[in-house]
Amino acid sequence: MTRFALLPALALLVLTTACGDGTEGIAQSDPSTEPTPQSQSPSTAPTKSGLSATLEPCELLIPDADMARYGSFHEGRYREAAGARLCSWQRQDDATAKSGLVISVGVRDSQSVDTLTDVGGGINSGEVNGRSAAEAPDPRYGSCTLAVAVDDHSRVDIGITAMDDVNAACDVAREVAYLVEPRLPTA
Repeated sequence: MTRFALLPALALLVLTTACGDGTEGIAQSDPSTEPTPQSQSPSTAPTKSGLSATLEPCELLIPDADMARYGSFHEGRYREAAGARLCSWQRQDDATAKSGLVISVGVRDSQSVDTLTDVGGGINSGEVNGRSAAEAPDPRYGSCTLAVAVDDHSRVDIGITAMDDVNAACDVAREVAYLVEPRLPTA
């Protein structure tokens, strides 16, 4: 897979395939179910309201502590794009001086889990610690986005990019989701 710059990688927040039998994670949805397209345009600025308004994406994950087994990460970069407040961390890859694994956490204040976009790998619905969740793998780029509900109208997206395999990207997205979920507010 071709490594790509951080900004295009963030634009590709996507999800993954279902877990196998006996594996903790997202269950596969009925393939005949059509996903609902996102209603916001990429230029729409996020609107803070409801439970998600209290969330700061850069505070939901501490990669050097939470993800130490994947190496060291550069400091998180905050930005607003595509209707989300985002924070992304890129793994430091001293050996190759190439772009490394990128982990993104995006807060979508006015988009539910049901609005996650299928980017070519389908949408798999399930739960993360009892919260509604959906994941969308992007087999073309080997990336994955896993959306976890904050409430009925908002979600947090976990995006994993710059990996060689979509299944591995989704495995990391699930791991991050189980770390982030306990830090989300409850109604």
